[in-house]
Amino acid sequence: MAESESSLPATAAPSLTSLRQWQRLSPIALLFFTVNLFRVIFGNVAYLAPTLILLYQGMKNSPLLSMAILLGIATVLLIGAVLSYYMYKFRVVGDTVEIRSGVLKKKQLNLPFSRIQNVRLQQPLYYRLTNHVCLQLDTAGSNQQEAKLVALPQHLAQQLQQEIHALHQTVAPVEKAEVSADPVPATATDEQLLNTRSIGDLVLHGISNNRVWLMLGLAAPFFNLIIELVTDQLEKIGLDLMQWFDPEHQSWIWIGVAALALTLMVMFLLTLLSIAASVINYYGFTLVRSGERYIRRCGLLTKHEVSMKLARLQWVALKQDWLDRLLGRCNVRFEQINAPMHSMQAGAEQGKIMVPSVRQHEALLLLADAQPNQQLATTHFQRINWRFLARQLLLLWLPLAIASQWLLRIDAPELANLSLLPLGWLAIMMVVRWRRWGYAMDNNYLYIRKGLIGVDHFSAPVFKVQQVKLKQNWFLRRAGLCHIQLVFASGALDVPFMPKAHGHLILNYCLQQAQSSGKSWM
Repeated sequence: MAESESSLPATAAPSLTSLRQWQRLSPIALLFFTVNLFRVIFGNVAYLAPTLILLYQGMKNSPLLSMAILLGIATVLLIGAVLSYYMYKFRVVGDTVEIRSGVLKKKQLNLPFSRIQNVRLQQPLYYRLTNHVCLQLDTAGSNQQEAKLVALPQHLAQQLQQEIHALHQTVAPVEKAEVSADPVPATATDEQLLNTRSIGDLVLHGISNNRVWLMLGLAAPFFNLIIELVTDQLEKIGLDLMQWFDPEHQSWIWIGVAALALTLMVMFLLTLLSIAASVINYYGFTLVRSGERYIRRCGLLTKHEVSMKLARLQWVALKQDWLDRLLGRCNVRFEQINAPMHSMQAGAEQGKIMVPSVRQHEALLLLADAQPNQQLATTHFQRINWRFLARQLLLLWLPLAIASQWLLRIDAPELANLSLLPLGWLAIMMVVRWRRWGYAMDNNYLYIRKGLIGVDHFSAPVFKVQQVKLKQNWFLRRAGLCHIQLVFASGALDVPFMPKAHGHLILNYCLQQAQSSGKSWM
Protein backbone atom coordinates (compact mmCIF):
# COMPACT_ATOMS: atom_id res chain seq x y z
CA MET A 1 0.00 0.00 0.00
CA ALA A 2 1.66 3.21 -1.10
CA GLU A 3 1.09 6.46 0.78
CA SER A 4 1.55 9.98 -0.49
CA GLU A 5 4.82 11.79 0.16
CA SER A 6 3.10 14.50 2.19
CA SER A 7 1.45 12.07 4.59
CA LEU A 8 4.71 10.59 5.72
CA PRO A 9 6.86 12.01 8.50
CA ALA A 10 10.35 13.09 7.69
CA THR A 11 12.97 10.40 7.61
CA ALA A 12 15.96 10.44 9.93
CA ALA A 13 18.17 12.06 7.28
CA PRO A 14 17.69 13.65 3.83
CA SER A 15 20.00 11.01 2.35
CA LEU A 16 17.34 8.38 3.02
CA THR A 17 14.37 10.15 1.45
CA SER A 18 14.36 7.58 -1.35
CA LEU A 19 13.33 4.94 1.20
CA ARG A 20 10.21 6.75 2.46
CA GLN A 21 7.80 5.10 0.01
CA TRP A 22 6.86 1.42 0.07
CA GLN A 23 9.16 -0.18 -2.46
CA ARG A 24 10.38 -3.52 -3.71
CA LEU A 25 13.89 -4.82 -3.57
CA SER A 26 16.30 -4.83 -6.47
CA PRO A 27 15.74 -7.77 -8.87
CA ILE A 28 19.10 -9.15 -7.72
CA ALA A 29 17.23 -10.17 -4.53
CA LEU A 30 15.69 -13.02 -6.54
CA LEU A 31 19.07 -14.74 -6.29
CA PHE A 32 19.07 -14.28 -2.52
CA PHE A 33 15.59 -15.76 -2.05
CA THR A 34 16.46 -18.70 -4.34
CA VAL A 35 19.71 -19.47 -2.54
CA ASN A 36 17.99 -19.07 0.83
CA LEU A 37 15.26 -21.56 -0.08
CA PHE A 38 17.82 -24.10 -1.26
CA ARG A 39 19.80 -23.56 1.94
CA VAL A 40 16.75 -24.07 4.17
CA ILE A 41 15.61 -27.22 2.37
CA PHE A 42 18.95 -28.89 1.76
CA GLY A 43 20.80 -27.51 4.77
CA ASN A 44 19.58 -30.28 7.08
CA VAL A 45 21.31 -33.16 5.33
CA ALA A 46 20.61 -35.63 8.14
CA TYR A 47 16.83 -35.18 7.81
CA LEU A 48 16.91 -35.45 4.04
CA ALA A 49 19.25 -38.44 3.97
CA PRO A 50 16.54 -41.11 3.36
CA THR A 51 15.01 -39.03 0.54
CA LEU A 52 18.39 -38.42 -1.09
CA ILE A 53 19.29 -42.10 -0.86
CA LEU A 54 15.98 -43.09 -2.50
CA LEU A 55 16.52 -40.46 -5.18
CA TYR A 56 20.02 -41.79 -5.83
CA GLN A 57 18.71 -45.33 -6.19
CA GLY A 58 15.92 -44.07 -8.44
CA MET A 59 18.40 -42.30 -10.71
CA LYS A 60 20.14 -45.61 -11.33
CA ASN A 61 16.86 -47.41 -12.06
CA SER A 62 14.82 -44.65 -13.73
CA PRO A 63 17.05 -41.72 -14.66
CA LEU A 64 14.41 -39.89 -16.70
CA LEU A 65 11.83 -40.01 -13.89
CA SER A 66 14.40 -38.89 -11.36
CA MET A 67 15.44 -35.96 -13.54
CA ALA A 68 11.78 -34.97 -13.90
CA ILE A 69 11.40 -35.02 -10.10
CA LEU A 70 14.52 -32.88 -9.68
CA LEU A 71 13.27 -30.39 -12.28
CA GLY A 72 9.89 -30.27 -10.53
CA ILE A 73 11.55 -29.53 -7.17
CA ALA A 74 13.72 -26.83 -8.74
CA THR A 75 10.66 -25.27 -10.40
CA VAL A 76 8.77 -25.17 -7.09
CA LEU A 77 11.74 -23.54 -5.38
CA LEU A 78 12.05 -20.92 -8.12
CA ILE A 79 8.32 -20.11 -7.92
CA GLY A 80 8.67 -19.79 -4.14
CA ALA A 81 11.60 -17.42 -4.57
CA VAL A 82 9.68 -15.26 -7.06
CA LEU A 83 6.66 -15.07 -4.75
CA SER A 84 8.86 -14.19 -1.76
CA TYR A 85 10.45 -11.41 -3.78
CA TYR A 86 7.11 -10.11 -5.04
CA MET A 87 5.52 -10.03 -1.55
CA TYR A 88 8.49 -8.30 0.10
CA LYS A 89 8.19 -4.54 0.57
CA PHE A 90 9.91 -2.13 2.92
CA ARG A 91 10.33 1.53 3.79
CA VAL A 92 12.12 3.71 6.33
CA VAL A 93 9.82 6.29 7.93
CA GLY A 94 11.17 8.62 10.58
CA ASP A 95 13.31 6.44 12.84
CA THR A 96 11.49 3.17 12.03
CA VAL A 97 12.12 0.38 9.55
CA GLU A 98 8.90 -1.20 8.26
CA ILE A 99 8.84 -4.49 6.37
CA ARG A 100 5.98 -6.43 4.80
CA SER A 101 6.66 -10.01 3.72
CA GLY A 102 5.26 -13.52 3.55
CA VAL A 103 3.61 -15.66 0.89
CA LEU A 104 1.19 -17.92 2.75
CA LYS A 105 1.46 -16.04 6.05
CA LYS A 106 1.53 -12.25 5.83
CA LYS A 107 3.84 -10.41 8.21
CA GLN A 108 4.45 -6.74 8.92
CA LEU A 109 7.36 -5.63 11.09
CA ASN A 110 7.84 -2.16 12.55
CA LEU A 111 11.31 -1.87 14.09
CA PRO A 112 12.29 1.46 15.71
CA PHE A 113 15.96 2.43 15.51
CA SER A 114 16.08 2.64 19.32
CA ARG A 115 15.47 -1.12 19.62
CA ILE A 116 18.25 -2.06 17.22
CA GLN A 117 21.39 -3.25 18.99
CA ASN A 118 23.44 -4.63 16.10
CA VAL A 119 23.65 -3.61 12.45
CA ARG A 120 25.38 -6.21 10.30
CA LEU A 121 26.31 -6.01 6.62
CA GLN A 122 26.69 -9.08 4.42
CA GLN A 123 27.69 -9.13 0.77
CA PRO A 124 27.31 -12.53 -0.91
CA LEU A 125 29.41 -13.27 -3.96
CA TYR A 126 26.49 -12.74 -6.33
CA TYR A 127 25.97 -9.20 -4.96
CA ARG A 128 29.49 -8.03 -5.79
CA LEU A 129 28.87 -7.00 -9.41
CA THR A 130 25.82 -4.85 -8.59
CA ASN A 131 27.31 -3.58 -5.28
CA HIS A 132 24.33 -4.61 -3.16
CA VAL A 133 24.41 -5.84 0.45
CA CYS A 134 22.17 -7.53 3.01
CA LEU A 135 21.46 -5.35 6.03
CA GLN A 136 20.60 -7.31 9.19
CA LEU A 137 19.09 -5.53 12.20
CA ASP A 138 19.24 -7.32 15.56
CA THR A 139 17.66 -6.48 18.89
CA ALA A 140 18.87 -7.44 22.36
CA GLY A 141 17.77 -10.85 23.61
CA SER A 142 16.05 -11.84 20.37
CA ASN A 143 15.87 -15.51 19.44
CA GLN A 144 16.13 -14.61 15.79
CA GLN A 145 17.25 -11.71 13.68
CA GLU A 146 14.53 -9.09 13.78
CA ALA A 147 14.80 -7.67 10.27
CA LYS A 148 16.74 -8.24 7.10
CA LEU A 149 16.81 -5.91 4.11
CA VAL A 150 18.18 -8.41 1.66
CA ALA A 151 19.25 -6.27 -1.31
CA LEU A 152 20.07 -2.65 -0.59
CA PRO A 153 22.56 -0.60 -2.61
CA GLN A 154 25.69 -0.45 -0.51
CA HIS A 155 25.70 3.33 -0.14
CA LEU A 156 22.10 3.33 1.14
CA ALA A 157 22.83 0.48 3.56
CA GLN A 158 25.84 2.34 4.98
CA GLN A 159 23.83 5.55 5.33
CA LEU A 160 21.06 3.69 7.15
CA GLN A 161 23.65 2.07 9.41
CA GLN A 162 25.08 5.51 10.22
CA GLU A 163 21.65 6.94 11.02
CA ILE A 164 20.90 4.10 13.44
CA HIS A 165 24.23 4.56 15.20
CA ALA A 166 23.78 8.35 15.23
CA LEU A 167 20.42 7.97 16.97
CA HIS A 168 22.08 5.84 19.66
CA GLN A 169 24.75 8.50 20.04
CA THR A 170 22.17 11.23 20.69
CA VAL A 171 20.24 9.08 23.15
CA ALA A 172 23.31 8.07 25.14
CA PRO A 173 23.96 11.45 26.87
CA VAL A 174 20.45 11.34 28.33
CA GLU A 175 21.31 8.10 30.14
CA LYS A 176 23.64 7.73 33.08
CA ALA A 177 27.19 8.92 32.65
CA GLU A 178 28.52 5.40 33.14
CA VAL A 179 26.74 4.16 30.03
CA SER A 180 29.08 4.23 27.03
CA ALA A 181 28.02 6.44 24.14
CA ASP A 182 27.57 4.78 20.78
CA PRO A 183 29.50 6.76 18.17
CA VAL A 184 28.77 7.16 14.52
CA PRO A 185 30.28 4.23 12.56
CA ALA A 186 33.93 4.59 11.83
CA THR A 187 35.37 5.93 8.68
CA ALA A 188 38.76 4.87 7.40
CA THR A 189 40.37 7.81 9.22
CA ASP A 190 39.16 7.11 12.78
CA GLU A 191 39.34 3.31 12.88
CA GLN A 192 42.09 1.81 15.04
CA LEU A 193 43.32 -1.51 13.65
CA LEU A 194 43.51 -4.12 16.42
CA ASN A 195 44.22 -7.35 14.56
CA THR A 196 44.47 -8.96 11.13
CA ARG A 197 44.80 -12.64 10.17
CA SER A 198 47.04 -13.94 7.40
CA ILE A 199 46.38 -16.98 5.24
CA GLY A 200 48.93 -18.90 7.34
CA ASP A 201 47.00 -18.05 10.50
CA LEU A 202 43.77 -19.26 8.91
CA VAL A 203 45.43 -22.51 7.82
CA LEU A 204 46.55 -23.11 11.41
CA HIS A 205 43.02 -22.35 12.59
CA GLY A 206 41.60 -24.90 10.15
CA ILE A 207 44.06 -27.54 11.38
CA SER A 208 43.66 -26.92 15.10
CA ASN A 209 39.87 -26.50 15.01
CA ASN A 210 39.13 -29.40 12.72
CA ARG A 211 35.52 -30.54 13.22
CA VAL A 212 36.26 -34.04 11.92
CA TRP A 213 33.74 -35.87 14.05
CA LEU A 214 30.94 -33.43 13.21
CA MET A 215 31.59 -33.87 9.50
CA LEU A 216 31.71 -37.64 9.88
CA GLY A 217 28.39 -37.53 11.72
CA LEU A 218 26.76 -35.52 8.94
CA ALA A 219 28.16 -37.93 6.35
CA ALA A 220 27.02 -41.05 8.25
CA PRO A 221 23.80 -41.62 6.21
CA PHE A 222 25.91 -41.69 3.02
CA PHE A 223 28.69 -44.02 4.18
CA ASN A 224 27.48 -46.93 2.04
CA LEU A 225 27.14 -44.75 -1.05
CA ILE A 226 30.54 -43.17 -0.48
CA ILE A 227 32.19 -46.56 0.02
CA GLU A 228 30.58 -47.89 -3.16
CA LEU A 229 31.69 -44.90 -5.22
CA VAL A 230 35.25 -44.96 -3.84
CA THR A 231 35.52 -48.72 -4.28
CA ASP A 232 34.31 -48.53 -7.89
CA GLN A 233 36.80 -45.78 -8.72
CA LEU A 234 39.71 -47.64 -7.09
CA GLU A 235 38.81 -50.87 -8.90
CA LYS A 236 39.00 -49.00 -12.19
CA ILE A 237 42.65 -48.19 -11.48
CA GLY A 238 43.42 -51.71 -10.25
CA LEU A 239 43.07 -51.35 -6.45
CA ASP A 240 40.77 -53.74 -4.57
CA LEU A 241 40.13 -52.42 -1.08
CA MET A 242 37.98 -55.37 -0.10
CA GLN A 243 40.88 -57.71 -0.70
CA TRP A 244 43.10 -55.56 1.52
CA PHE A 245 40.78 -56.25 4.47
CA ASP A 246 40.04 -59.92 3.72
CA PRO A 247 41.44 -62.08 6.61
CA GLU A 248 41.67 -65.09 4.26
CA HIS A 249 44.19 -63.33 2.04
CA GLN A 250 45.92 -60.87 4.39
CA SER A 251 47.53 -61.11 7.82
CA TRP A 252 46.11 -59.21 10.78
CA ILE A 253 49.19 -56.99 10.84
CA TRP A 254 48.60 -56.01 7.21
CA ILE A 255 44.90 -55.34 7.89
CA GLY A 256 45.82 -53.12 10.86
CA VAL A 257 48.34 -51.16 8.79
CA ALA A 258 45.84 -50.77 5.95
CA ALA A 259 43.14 -49.58 8.35
CA LEU A 260 45.53 -47.05 9.89
CA ALA A 261 46.59 -45.78 6.47
CA LEU A 262 42.97 -45.43 5.34
CA THR A 263 42.06 -43.58 8.55
CA LEU A 264 44.96 -41.16 8.15
CA MET A 265 43.97 -40.51 4.54
CA VAL A 266 40.38 -39.73 5.53
CA MET A 267 41.57 -37.48 8.37
CA PHE A 268 43.89 -35.67 5.97
CA LEU A 269 41.07 -35.04 3.49
CA LEU A 270 38.77 -33.78 6.24
CA THR A 271 41.53 -31.52 7.54
CA LEU A 272 41.86 -30.03 4.05
CA LEU A 273 38.12 -29.35 4.07
CA SER A 274 38.43 -27.71 7.49
CA ILE A 275 41.26 -25.49 6.24
CA ALA A 276 39.19 -24.51 3.21
CA ALA A 277 36.23 -23.62 5.44
CA SER A 278 38.49 -21.53 7.69
CA VAL A 279 39.90 -19.58 4.74
CA ILE A 280 36.45 -19.05 3.20
CA ASN A 281 34.93 -17.82 6.48
CA TYR A 282 37.77 -15.62 7.73
CA TYR A 283 39.61 -14.46 4.58
CA GLY A 284 40.65 -10.81 4.83
CA PHE A 285 39.95 -10.77 8.58
CA THR A 286 40.33 -7.37 10.25
CA LEU A 287 39.25 -6.26 13.69
CA VAL A 288 39.12 -2.50 14.19
CA ARG A 289 37.96 -0.24 16.98
CA SER A 290 36.08 3.00 16.51
CA GLY A 291 35.45 4.72 19.81
CA GLU A 292 33.42 2.28 21.90
CA ARG A 293 32.61 -0.07 19.03
CA TYR A 294 34.39 -3.12 17.61
CA ILE A 295 33.98 -3.85 13.90
CA ARG A 296 34.95 -7.20 12.38
CA ARG A 297 35.18 -7.69 8.62
CA CYS A 298 35.95 -10.99 6.89
CA GLY A 299 34.77 -13.46 4.28
CA LEU A 300 35.90 -14.74 0.90
CA LEU A 301 32.66 -15.68 -0.87
CA THR A 302 30.35 -13.70 1.41
CA LYS A 303 31.77 -10.58 3.00
CA HIS A 304 30.60 -10.02 6.59
CA GLU A 305 30.77 -6.87 8.64
CA VAL A 306 29.75 -7.19 12.30
CA SER A 307 29.86 -4.31 14.78
CA MET A 308 29.56 -4.56 18.55
CA LYS A 309 29.38 -1.91 21.24
CA LEU A 310 31.79 -2.57 24.08
CA ALA A 311 28.89 -1.95 26.43
CA ARG A 312 27.29 -5.11 25.06
CA LEU A 313 30.35 -7.23 25.78
CA GLN A 314 29.54 -9.75 28.51
CA TRP A 315 32.82 -11.64 28.85
CA VAL A 316 36.00 -12.47 26.95
CA ALA A 317 37.05 -16.10 26.47
CA LEU A 318 40.51 -17.33 25.48
CA LYS A 319 40.04 -20.86 24.13
CA GLN A 320 42.72 -23.41 23.30
CA ASP A 321 42.26 -26.92 21.92
CA TRP A 322 45.11 -29.38 22.36
CA LEU A 323 46.50 -28.54 18.92
CA ASP A 324 46.27 -24.84 19.74
CA ARG A 325 48.48 -25.48 22.77
CA LEU A 326 51.04 -27.31 20.64
CA LEU A 327 51.03 -24.48 18.09
CA GLY A 328 51.09 -21.74 20.73
CA ARG A 329 47.78 -20.28 19.52
CA CYS A 330 44.35 -19.55 20.97
CA ASN A 331 40.98 -18.21 19.82
CA VAL A 332 39.72 -15.01 21.43
CA ARG A 333 35.95 -14.80 21.69
CA PHE A 334 34.10 -11.59 22.57
CA GLU A 335 30.80 -12.86 23.93
CA GLN A 336 28.01 -10.33 23.65
CA ILE A 337 24.27 -10.41 24.19
CA ASN A 338 23.10 -13.20 22.01
CA ALA A 339 20.31 -15.68 21.36
CA PRO A 340 20.88 -19.31 22.45
CA MET A 341 20.46 -20.68 18.91
CA HIS A 342 23.44 -18.60 17.73
CA SER A 343 25.84 -20.82 19.64
CA MET A 344 25.05 -23.62 17.23
CA GLN A 345 25.99 -21.62 14.17
CA ALA A 346 29.27 -20.61 12.67
CA GLY A 347 30.96 -17.63 14.23
CA ALA A 348 31.64 -15.94 10.94
CA GLU A 349 27.93 -15.70 10.11
CA GLN A 350 26.69 -14.51 13.49
CA GLY A 351 26.94 -11.45 15.69
CA LYS A 352 29.70 -12.87 17.86
CA ILE A 353 33.23 -11.69 17.30
CA MET A 354 35.94 -14.34 17.35
CA VAL A 355 39.59 -13.70 16.50
CA PRO A 356 41.02 -17.01 15.24
CA SER A 357 44.44 -18.49 15.97
CA VAL A 358 46.24 -15.62 17.69
CA ARG A 359 49.50 -15.91 19.63
CA GLN A 360 49.49 -15.56 23.39
CA HIS A 361 50.75 -11.97 23.48
CA GLU A 362 48.21 -10.96 20.81
CA ALA A 363 45.42 -12.50 22.84
CA LEU A 364 46.49 -10.58 25.96
CA LEU A 365 46.62 -7.33 23.99
CA LEU A 366 43.07 -7.88 22.71
CA LEU A 367 41.90 -8.74 26.21
CA ALA A 368 43.57 -5.63 27.66
CA ASP A 369 41.91 -3.43 25.03
CA ALA A 370 38.43 -4.78 25.81
CA GLN A 371 38.92 -4.98 29.60
CA PRO A 372 41.70 -2.58 30.64
CA ASN A 373 41.43 -3.34 34.38
CA GLN A 374 41.48 -7.16 34.20
CA GLN A 375 44.38 -9.13 35.70
CA LEU A 376 43.91 -12.50 34.01
CA ALA A 377 47.58 -12.94 33.07
CA THR A 378 48.83 -12.51 36.65
CA THR A 379 45.95 -13.85 38.73
CA HIS A 380 46.33 -16.89 40.99
CA PHE A 381 43.57 -19.46 40.50
CA GLN A 382 42.00 -21.37 43.39
CA ARG A 383 41.67 -25.07 42.60
CA ILE A 384 38.32 -26.76 43.12
CA ASN A 385 38.01 -29.46 45.77
CA TRP A 386 39.54 -32.93 45.26
CA ARG A 387 36.10 -34.50 45.71
CA PHE A 388 35.33 -33.48 42.11
CA LEU A 389 37.98 -35.97 41.01
CA ALA A 390 36.81 -38.58 43.53
CA ARG A 391 33.28 -38.41 42.15
CA GLN A 392 34.52 -38.97 38.59
CA LEU A 393 36.64 -41.91 39.64
CA LEU A 394 33.89 -43.54 41.71
CA LEU A 395 30.98 -43.01 39.33
CA LEU A 396 32.71 -43.57 35.99
CA TRP A 397 36.22 -44.98 36.17
CA LEU A 398 35.70 -47.61 38.88
CA PRO A 399 32.55 -49.21 37.29
CA LEU A 400 34.36 -49.40 33.93
CA ALA A 401 37.42 -50.99 35.53
CA ILE A 402 35.37 -53.56 37.45
CA ALA A 403 33.22 -54.41 34.41
CA SER A 404 36.21 -54.84 32.07
CA GLN A 405 38.14 -57.08 34.47
CA TRP A 406 35.12 -59.13 35.52
CA LEU A 407 34.05 -59.77 31.91
CA LEU A 408 37.51 -60.42 30.44
CA ARG A 409 39.83 -61.72 33.17
CA ILE A 410 38.72 -65.38 33.09
CA ASP A 411 38.16 -65.95 29.35
CA ALA A 412 40.60 -63.43 27.86
CA PRO A 413 43.26 -62.36 30.35
CA GLU A 414 45.33 -60.74 27.60
CA LEU A 415 42.44 -58.42 26.68
CA ALA A 416 41.84 -57.73 30.38
CA ASN A 417 45.44 -56.60 30.74
CA LEU A 418 45.22 -54.59 27.52
CA SER A 419 42.08 -52.80 28.78
CA LEU A 420 44.12 -51.36 31.63
CA LEU A 421 45.89 -49.06 29.16
CA PRO A 422 42.79 -47.03 28.15
CA LEU A 423 41.59 -47.14 31.75
CA GLY A 424 44.90 -45.68 32.90
CA TRP A 425 44.69 -43.00 30.20
CA LEU A 426 41.13 -42.17 31.28
CA ALA A 427 42.25 -41.80 34.90
CA ILE A 428 45.05 -39.45 33.85
CA MET A 429 42.59 -37.33 31.86
CA MET A 430 40.30 -37.08 34.88
CA VAL A 431 43.19 -35.87 37.03
CA VAL A 432 44.20 -33.33 34.37
CA ARG A 433 40.63 -32.03 34.09
CA TRP A 434 40.41 -31.59 37.87
CA ARG A 435 43.73 -29.73 37.98
CA ARG A 436 42.61 -27.45 35.11
CA TRP A 437 39.57 -26.19 37.01
CA GLY A 438 40.23 -22.91 38.80
CA TYR A 439 38.59 -19.65 39.79
CA ALA A 440 39.57 -16.21 41.06
CA MET A 441 37.98 -12.80 41.56
CA ASP A 442 39.16 -9.24 42.09
CA ASN A 443 37.22 -6.01 42.54
CA ASN A 444 36.02 -5.93 38.93
CA TYR A 445 36.23 -9.36 37.29
CA LEU A 446 35.59 -13.02 37.84
CA TYR A 447 38.14 -15.36 36.25
CA ILE A 448 37.52 -19.02 35.43
CA ARG A 449 39.89 -21.62 34.00
CA LYS A 450 38.88 -25.07 32.79
CA GLY A 451 39.67 -27.68 30.16
CA LEU A 452 41.05 -31.15 29.53
CA ILE A 453 44.05 -31.28 27.22
CA GLY A 454 43.23 -27.80 26.00
CA VAL A 455 42.47 -24.95 28.36
CA ASP A 456 39.89 -22.14 28.34
CA HIS A 457 40.10 -18.88 30.30
CA PHE A 458 37.15 -16.57 30.97
CA SER A 459 37.22 -12.97 32.18
CA ALA A 460 33.78 -11.63 33.11
CA PRO A 461 32.89 -8.27 34.70
CA VAL A 462 30.97 -9.01 37.89
CA PHE A 463 28.50 -6.11 37.56
CA LYS A 464 27.00 -7.69 34.43
CA VAL A 465 25.71 -10.77 36.28
CA GLN A 466 21.95 -11.09 35.85
CA GLN A 467 21.19 -14.24 37.86
CA VAL A 468 23.10 -16.28 40.43
CA LYS A 469 22.53 -19.84 41.58
CA LEU A 470 24.07 -21.88 44.39
CA LYS A 471 23.46 -25.62 44.29
CA GLN A 472 24.11 -28.24 46.95
CA ASN A 473 23.21 -31.91 47.11
CA TRP A 474 23.62 -34.09 50.18
CA PHE A 475 27.20 -35.01 49.27
CA LEU A 476 28.24 -31.37 48.75
CA ARG A 477 26.44 -30.16 51.88
CA ARG A 478 28.21 -32.64 54.15
CA ALA A 479 31.59 -31.63 52.67
CA GLY A 480 30.87 -27.90 52.99
CA LEU A 481 31.01 -27.43 49.22
CA CYS A 482 28.73 -25.92 46.60
CA HIS A 483 28.24 -25.48 42.87
CA ILE A 484 27.69 -21.91 41.67
CA GLN A 485 26.29 -20.65 38.38
CA LEU A 486 26.50 -17.05 37.14
CA VAL A 487 24.08 -16.16 34.36
CA PHE A 488 25.00 -13.36 31.93
CA ALA A 489 23.13 -12.07 28.90
CA SER A 490 25.39 -14.24 26.72
CA GLY A 491 25.11 -17.47 28.72
CA ALA A 492 26.13 -19.03 32.02
CA LEU A 493 29.47 -19.70 33.72
CA ASP A 494 29.75 -22.50 36.28
CA VAL A 495 32.22 -23.45 38.99
CA PRO A 496 31.71 -26.84 40.70
CA PHE A 497 32.99 -28.16 44.04
CA MET A 498 34.15 -24.90 45.59
CA PRO A 499 34.03 -24.16 49.35
CA LYS A 500 30.60 -22.90 50.38
CA ALA A 501 32.12 -19.79 51.96
CA HIS A 502 33.80 -18.87 48.66
CA GLY A 503 30.56 -19.46 46.75
CA HIS A 504 28.56 -17.17 49.03
CA LEU A 505 31.28 -14.52 48.86
CA ILE A 506 31.36 -14.53 45.05
CA LEU A 507 27.58 -14.51 44.60
CA ASN A 508 26.95 -11.81 47.22
CA TYR A 509 29.66 -9.58 45.75
CA CYS A 510 28.35 -10.02 42.19
CA LEU A 511 24.80 -9.14 43.28
CA GLN A 512 26.06 -6.13 45.24
CA GLN A 513 28.03 -4.86 42.22
CA ALA A 514 25.13 -5.45 39.81
CA GLN A 515 22.85 -3.42 42.09
CA SER A 516 25.11 -0.59 43.20
CA SER A 517 27.62 -0.01 40.39
CA GLY A 518 25.19 2.03 38.28
CA LYS A 519 26.75 0.63 35.11
CA SER A 520 24.70 -0.70 32.21
CA TRP A 521 25.03 -4.37 31.27
CA MET A 522 24.32 -3.44 27.64
